[in-house]
Amino acid sequence: MFLGVGLNEILWLAAAIVIGGVITGLLAGLFGIGGGSVIVPVLYEVFHVLGVPLEVRMQLCVGTSIAVIVPTAIRSYLTHRAKGLVIPRVIRLWALPAVLGVGCGAVIAAFAPPPSSCSRSSSSRALSR
Repeated sequence: MFLGVGLNEILWLAAAIVIGGVITGLLAGLFGIGGGSVIVPVLYEVFHVLGVPLEVRMQLCVGTSIAVIVPTAIRSYLTHRAKGLVIPRVIRLWALPAVLGVGCGAVIAAFAPPPSSCSRSSSSRALSR
């Protein structure tokens, strides 16, 4: 028993995380899509099993995903800059719109309806059509 979760469940969670990581790596390598499309749902289920309250579960998943993205992006930028592959003009051109987009997204998220107003079953019914 660890944090109130049985060893069998922890092993299944670890397997889910490893499988999610492999799928994420394959999708990112083949198609260039971000890992959030796989990792966030896996983390959501892992945090559910670990008893993380619904009110903060999605924020924790997205925050964990961003905590991985930020150092990866910084390392990628530094590597590309060292090879002379960074165009400073493009960075200057896109820096302000990127920051404004983050700010707008945060404001919109603050006013979004709480998760309890959306039912999981209605989402799955919409997807099955």
